[in-house]
Amino acid sequence: MRRNNLFSPSHAHYNWFVVSLLWMSHAIYFFNYSSLGVLGPLLKQELVLSNTHFGFLFGFIFMGSMVLQIPAGIWCDQFGVRKVMSWGLLTIGGSIFFFSICRSLFLCYVTLFFLGVGTGCSQVSATKSVMDWFPFKGRATAMGVKQTGVNIGGIMASLLFPFLITKYHWRFLLEWIGFIIFAFAFLFFLLYRDSSKGKRYLDHKKFHFQDTFTFFKDRNFMIVTLSGVFLMIVQFSFSSYLVLYLNQTHRYPLEQAGVLLALSFGTGAIARIGWSLLSDYLFKNRKSPLIIIGGFGAFIILVLSLTTASSPSWIIYLLSISFGITGMGWNAIWLTLIGELSSKETTGLGIGLSFFIANFGAAIGPPFFGMLIDLFNSFIIAWLFLAFCMIVVSFLILLARFKSTNGFQIEISQF
Repeated sequence: MRRNNLFSPSHAHYNWFVVSLLWMSHAIYFFNYSSLGVLGPLLKQELVLSNTHFGFLFGFIFMGSMVLQIPAGIWCDQFGVRKVMSWGLLTIGGSIFFFSICRSLFLCYVTLFFLGVGTGCSQVSATKSVMDWFPFKGRATAMGVKQTGVNIGGIMASLLFPFLITKYHWRFLLEWIGFIIFAFAFLFFLLYRDSSKGKRYLDHKKFHFQDTFTFFKDRNFMIVTLSGVFLMIVQFSFSSYLVLYLNQTHRYPLEQAGVLLALSFGTGAIARIGWSLLSDYLFKNRKSPLIIIGGFGAFIILVLSLTTASSPSWIIYLLSISFGITGMGWNAIWLTLIGELSSKETTGLGIGLSFFIANFGAAIGPPFFGMLIDLFNSFIIAWLFLAFCMIVVSFLILLARFKSTNGFQIEISQF
């Protein structure tokens, strides 16, 4: 009977039940992040923020995330995913609740920093979980399904918040979101179990600083990690400022701008699964899809930079869909590649270190994007900067591919 219980780790499909839990954790944390973007005009008005200061709201989230990502990876290797993820979710819930009652910009920055702390634990532990529960073939697909939780969280925020803030005050809404996250943290702790593969290293695995230095010496690992910095800059600058851009430049109402952002998230969710399937079963490597994503993404952003208030709406819709395929569809492939470039015993550390470095892009991207807008009193240069970032991504992955003399075989040799 126990083997027929989906909630039991012995069940044949428990690994996919794990993916569903991880999916919900991602939907939760990105719903919070995207809500801030949707609330942008209201937050700027109530807190009297410039575009640069508004960007720092997101920057503090990712500074908090960066601080915890290496420790979170070490803790996953030592204590398991279950404890780290549960603690991260509790921190996210508490932070979003306290943000709802903050009245000063300084306290908003502090609470968002701790929101980032919880998010860092969630990101690293979720990726470590997929690496533990799935074999190479099918792992990217599982990672892609998990990562769609990020997109769905963004869609829900983009569609629900413009409507809900017409009925309720945004502070009231965030308070209830905090309570819901608390409830899910306890649910996750009750239902999730660490895999037998992960448990093999928990009882006797000790952290040594030389483990970190080993990753820095791996040029292939560091090149792929550096590409993540630029991908993070692009994704989070776009998701943070698209609603503001369409509202200020194209005069779109918040509801319509929110729908366009949701459209990007929606196509990104489909693209994450699509790129993952192509990676597992067609390309049979992780780097080829990333090269394509970088080149196509640069072209899409370049076209977006040339649009004006008189541009037909169908072009904006098409560009939003296309950006979702590239700028929001890369995560699962990149995360899977990073996990596979890490050793079995220190997968959590490798993922945490890579997240830490890559999130410099998420931390500096939105503030720098906002600074470019304020400096040139236009979005054009800011968009061109993002297009340049995508070109750099393709170049770095090409460089990493040339360094892998045995191509695909090198990527799977450790797994």
